[in-house]
Amino acid sequence: MRVAILTPPTFPFEIPAIRAAAQRALAAREKLVAASPHWESWRRQAHALKKEVITHLDDYLAQLQVQVQGWGGQVFQAADSQQANSILLTLARRHQTRLVVKAKSMTSEEIGLSANLMAAGMEVVETDLGEFIVQLAGDTPAHLTAPAMHLNRRDIAKLFAARLDLPWQSEPEALSRQGAAYLRPRFWQAQMGVTGVNFAAAASGHLVMLENEGNLRLTASAPPVHVALMGLEKIIPTLADLEVFLRLLPASATGQRLTAYVNFMAGLKPQPQGRQAFYLILLDNGRRRLAATPHLREALYCLRCGACLNICPIFQVGGGHLYGQVYPGAIGILLAAYLGGQTDLTDLCSQCGACSQICPVAIDLAGHIARLRCGSRRHPVLRTAVQSADLILSAPFLYRRLVPLGRRLWRQLPPMLAAARWGQDRQLPALPEQSFFELISSGQAPGQPPPDAARSEKK
Repeated sequence: MRVAILTPPTFPFEIPAIRAAAQRALAAREKLVAASPHWESWRRQAHALKKEVITHLDDYLAQLQVQVQGWGGQVFQAADSQQANSILLTLARRHQTRLVVKAKSMTSEEIGLSANLMAAGMEVVETDLGEFIVQLAGDTPAHLTAPAMHLNRRDIAKLFAARLDLPWQSEPEALSRQGAAYLRPRFWQAQMGVTGVNFAAAASGHLVMLENEGNLRLTASAPPVHVALMGLEKIIPTLADLEVFLRLLPASATGQRLTAYVNFMAGLKPQPQGRQAFYLILLDNGRRRLAATPHLREALYCLRCGACLNICPIFQVGGGHLYGQVYPGAIGILLAAYLGGQTDLTDLCSQCGACSQICPVAIDLAGHIARLRCGSRRHPVLRTAVQSADLILSAPFLYRRLVPLGRRLWRQLPPMLAAARWGQDRQLPALPEQSFFELISSGQAPGQPPPDAARSEKK
């Protein structure tokens, strides 16, 4: 399916790196989609699979828990971010953890994991290069899949020189090597590794994690303790169902046919000191409430690919930080209403509809945002005025009686106030003898003389 790549006008507060990176990702995706004749059928298949899981969420969760425990893992369910952090802190103390290495995980960002562990006296190191750069900058991710999208190579070179005392390198490959060399020893020094989970097959208990740098497999295997933090919605019925998602996710996220590393986990990893301890934390944090909302539960089908961010004209201007939440873009607007602080972000949408077209699991993002906006409590005065106007314009009886009253009230306003409200060079049109609805029903356009008058003028 071809999606029009919107190119909004340049704004003075725009971050140039954001738009450039988003356009590159969209162009790479477009090439893959154009060469994939089954793209739409894959989208429908993925949508149906996610619908099945979310509709029977508790059944699949129970099945997954049994399977993971069967191969030696321990499973915890966290109702909210506070409980998830408490579980992780308890596990870290149990294993006398001093250093935690983390692979990229938006779920860990959702619960504020790093800040909580550091507040408890532990060192936390992000091992994904983008997340590591953002951590050095004391910033938050600007994108779901490209955390440092808002920074260019000169920004990163300056950061490495200032924070790591490394020689100035401006080439991307050289910067990547500098970051990798700094991070590599941390994997073996850490007592705990924390990762996210992209997919979890309920029938077999397999956990699937996608990455491009190889840092996740080291985070998951080198430390003596591995903790996987996973949102409830990441479940799929069987491992065979993974195929369609592996076709859709990499193409939508980065324009790749397949991510560089697809990690499958089912079983405790052997290590020199004995088998590694593994814990799976299943996070709710508002997901069950969202799953119980029939007209919005589709938001839980999201694969976190970030395609709806790349295509969004508002995101292209200001990036993820514009939203002030962990999840930006169209999907972030839906999730923000339910996860964590339950924030209303519905104003940050142009209703262009491009996000619904590009979503790999065919979520009606624009439609759901419009429905959320209808129930928004922001701008109460404007909302009341619009609702009142809607009531009046939809009822000819009210319109005919209230418009003359409104004109009389307008004439009573002080001249300066009336000018400020309407504009100094504007005047209200004269009130026709007939109502607007009567004019329309007679076939006469407002402001035109009646047919009889027009004929008499010609004579």
